[in-house]
Amino acid sequence: MNKMHNNEEDNEPTPMPQDEAPAPVMDAEGAFTPGWFTRFEELQPFAATLSKFQRPEALAKSYAHLEKLRGYPDTADSARMAAFRTAVGLPATAEEFAMQRPDHTPDELWDEELVNQLSGVAYEYGVPPRALAALAERYTSEGRKFMERCQLEQAQAVARAEAELQRTWGPAYESNLDTISSFLKTMSERAGVNLGNLVENPALRANPDFARLMLEMAGLMDEAPLHTGQQPDHKGEAHRIAHDPTHPLHEAYMRTSHPQHRYANEQYDRLAFGRKL
Repeated sequence: MNKMHNNEEDNEPTPMPQDEAPAPVMDAEGAFTPGWFTRFEELQPFAATLSKFQRPEALAKSYAHLEKLRGYPDTADSARMAAFRTAVGLPATAEEFAMQRPDHTPDELWDEELVNQLSGVAYEYGVPPRALAALAERYTSEGRKFMERCQLEQAQAVARAEAELQRTWGPAYESNLDTISSFLKTMSERAGVNLGNLVENPALRANPDFARLMLEMAGLMDEAPLHTGQQPDHKGEAHRIAHDPTHPLHEAYMRTSHPQHRYANEQYDRLAFGRKL
């Protein structure tokens, strides 16, 4: 019987060792134990900050202070805004808050005075510098796309205007452009206007009515020269038509196949011989 009893005792399962009790969070004095936060996996990213707190009271006060900062501070409350900047790691002075110009930003999109104003507003309202840089990058990126789209639309508008004038004027297209160019050169010299900037203006080049108007005005100037305080030199003007290649009507006068030859010839006769049209 005893032998059987001993066998039953031998067959009983060996008890498993119990898990070790976790280290206490606080000691007998009510202070945090070293590394107390390591017991909580979710607190590992905040180990550097939590290690500064020796007692629960200090941690509680810090949390209460953080709760007071919850929500966006009013810019009129300078003390709270300063605390907010410190809490979230924003620059302490406006001078440290300058918006940087993104790479490849066209000069037309970057206004230093406006940038300084926007940087000041961002500092005043506590906008993170990274957010400000992201906004500047997005603004310049969209601005470049807008400029490229405008340039493409302007080029298309100029091409349409040129095509319309070529269709309307036919063979006289090139000579009419020469007439307009000579007229504008004369007028720009009188007015002291930069002719290059004028003729390269895409808004004017894209408007066929502007070209028609300039051609009409060039013809009127030939018929009635501008008053300069002296009587117009009709014979001198006729001589220029016949001999000066820069005169708007010279080519038309010299070339009988020119579509404006008849008009140029009539103007020459009117100026040289006083014939009425």
